[in-house]
Amino acid sequence: MDNIIITKAINGDKDAFITIMKSVEAKMYIVAKSRLDNNEDIKDVIQETIFESYKNIRQLRDIEKFESWVLSILINNCNKFYKNHNNYNYISYSENEPDTNNQFTNLEKNLDFLSLLKLLDKSEQKIFTLFYINEYTTPKISELLNINENTVKTKLRRARQKIKEYIERWDDYET
Repeated sequence: MDNIIITKAINGDKDAFITIMKSVEAKMYIVAKSRLDNNEDIKDVIQETIFESYKNIRQLRDIEKFESWVLSILINNCNKFYKNHNNYNYISYSENEPDTNNQFTNLEKNLDFLSLLKLLDKSEQKIFTLFYINEYTTPKISELLNINENTVKTKLRRARQKIKEYIERWDDYET
């Protein structure tokens, strides 16, 4: 992302702020979708994140970490929403959801990625999504979620194993 635009946004340029938020919009949706199941709830959490980001952007100290900073706010907002609304529903997929990017849409349609995420607990879902969809490294995920990198690696390994076992069972069922 262009550091000049981020600096302009920090200095109060509303158009620059809109530009930088649009640049992370698809990733915000994917992360929120991995945590919440209702599209309206996802929109509310993203809107709250945009508002908080706008209100607090002057607190951003390292412009290189803008995306991580916004996604941290988003994850915190998802967690607050989940806790406050006692939302124990699992992720669902609707054909009417926005096309966030072609790669994710293809993955979603071909592998039913979100259905596979249902197999994982919420912390594994977050890590799996950040790693495979957002393409973050394990150190970056560790920093973003404020957990030990070895914990990230362990949860990622467990998540992969759960999905692998499910696919193997499904293959056995199909034959």
